[in-house]
Amino acid sequence: MFSLRFACCVALLAVTLNATPALAADPTPGPSPVLVDPLDPRAGGGANRVGEPLAALLAVLGIGIVAAAGTIVFIRMTRSR
Repeated sequence: MFSLRFACCVALLAVTLNATPALAADPTPGPSPVLVDPLDPRAGGGANRVGEPLAALLAVLGIGIVAAAGTIVFIRMTRSR
């Protein structure tokens, strides 16, 4: 079986490889010269639109409820009696 030392080494390697692109990226990106977003505040177009936060909250809650219900149905259908 795997040891705790091996698991820690794998986790450290994953974190290192995952963080490398973020450390190499420019912290202040400029607007893209090819794709122009009219709502990009860096391009002088104005503030981004947020949308409907209540609808987003309801969608997330709905997805969670559907996932929980699906999990319960799956467990009840596949458990051994």
